[in-house]
Amino acid sequence: MLLMNKDHHCNSSPVVSGEADKKSLLCEQSKFLTTSRMLRLFSAGMKSPKHGQKIVYIDGAWDMFHCGHIKILEAAKKRGDFLIVGIHGDALVNRERGCNLPLMNLHERVLSVLGCRFVDDVLIDAPSQISPQMIKSLQIDEVVHGTNDEDFGGCDDNNDRYKYAKAANIFVQLKSPSKFSLSRIIDRIQAHSRQFQAKIAKKKKAEEDFYKHKYSEAENE
Repeated sequence: MLLMNKDHHCNSSPVVSGEADKKSLLCEQSKFLTTSRMLRLFSAGMKSPKHGQKIVYIDGAWDMFHCGHIKILEAAKKRGDFLIVGIHGDALVNRERGCNLPLMNLHERVLSVLGCRFVDDVLIDAPSQISPQMIKSLQIDEVVHGTNDEDFGGCDDNNDRYKYAKAANIFVQLKSPSKFSLSRIIDRIQAHSRQFQAKIAKKKKAEEDFYKHKYSEAENE
């Protein structure tokens, strides 16, 4: 699952015959099984928002839940009283970010977010576009988007998934407290992988040189 290289991040890159076995590993997702009992355990203690509380909404993939996620959720929670976190489905994340992403499936990502103390509720399989109906149904007072974002190309004028929140004047772009991201995790995996491969190659060459020298001496005797 963590045999990371960036070739598969391009949705359009075809898998040629003969490379299928090699690439199939990159496209495997976790087979983690989630039961309703497990969801109840992770959501124990969650309550509905009280009348008059300010409800803040933030969404994302939340893949490989890390310190950067925790920091932005903490910052978002400080803007209101009740924080709802939207978690995008596997198909949506995969379409936007590449072949083997998300690394964690929707259920794993839901449980990760539910375990964060700044989160009051989660929207499972959240839509990419925040509609007026969704805002009304969840009684959202503010929609937050972090600046250190890897999903959907940000929130500029060319990206209209926040257009209704902007029209309602409830959209806020929040400066992310941390620059840590999934990309950094992937880069670390790649860096360690390259170091390990270089070490193995060096050892292999030393062994080859040793045996070559040893047997050449034996032949000369």
